[in-house]
Amino acid sequence: MKNSLGNHFENFTQDTQEAINHSLDYYKLDLLKKTALSLVTGGQLIIKVGILILVLFFVSIGFAFLIGNKLDHVSYGFFIVGGIYIVFLIFVSIFGKKLLEQPVLSFLNKILSSGDKLNEELRQELSQTDSSDS
Repeated sequence: MKNSLGNHFENFTQDTQEAINHSLDYYKLDLLKKTALSLVTGGQLIIKVGILILVLFFVSIGFAFLIGNKLDHVSYGFFIVGGIYIVFLIFVSIFGKKLLEQPVLSFLNKILSSGDKLNEELRQELSQTDSSDS
């Protein structure tokens, strides 16, 4: 009886250790997935922002020359465009947090909670691994 109880306890601890290992593997994969998704999304965001800055730069120069030529002094056009950007900077400084906080938080929540399909695939993979070990 002592021998069968010892075997049962040994199997119990071994099963518990396997369950913990499977949980750790799942959380490692989940972390890897979320990290990869965050890096890809961040990379896309950096590329889009970089292109937007280039477009804004060239459009600003074009408007500055257009306004300057209409006023017969090119420098006036650059001052006007610069003034528009200063007004925009003040507006963003005052109202920016309220305008940006909710979209950024919802975007990050979307990234971190996305991949329900991938989560289901990971669960199936772990259950297949568990059933093949038995």
